[in-house]
Amino acid sequence: MRAQRQSIAKHVAERLFAAEEAIDLAAARIAELNAALPLARLDARLSAMIGQDAIQSSASAMLLMAETREKIVITHANLKHASDTMGLPETSYGDLLKVAGDASRPSGQHLRAV
Repeated sequence: MRAQRQSIAKHVAERLFAAEEAIDLAAARIAELNAALPLARLDARLSAMIGQDAIQSSASAMLLMAETREKIVITHANLKHASDTMGLPETSYGDLLKVAGDASRPSGQHLRAV
C-alpha cells in the first residue's frame, strides 16, 4: 500500500510541476503581449485611445495569472502538508532550487535526505 501511495504521489507531483510550468510560461507570454501592445501603437503612430481596451484586458489577464500562480503555489504547499501527514518521504524531482526560508519548513529545522 505504501508503494502504491508513493506512486500516486509521484503522479500527482508530476502534474503539479507541469501546471506550475504552464502557468509561468503563460504569464511570460502575457507579459510579452503587454509590452508589445503599447509599442505597436507607438510604432504605428496611433492615438492612445486606439487599442486601450485591448491593453486593459491584457493587463487584467496578467493580474489573473498572478492570482492563479499564487493559488497553485498554495496548492503545492497543501500537497506537501498532505504528503507529510501521510508519512510519505520527501522526494526531489528535477533540479529546482528550493527557497531557504520556505514557510512550510519551521525555522531551525534542517533539510532531510531525499
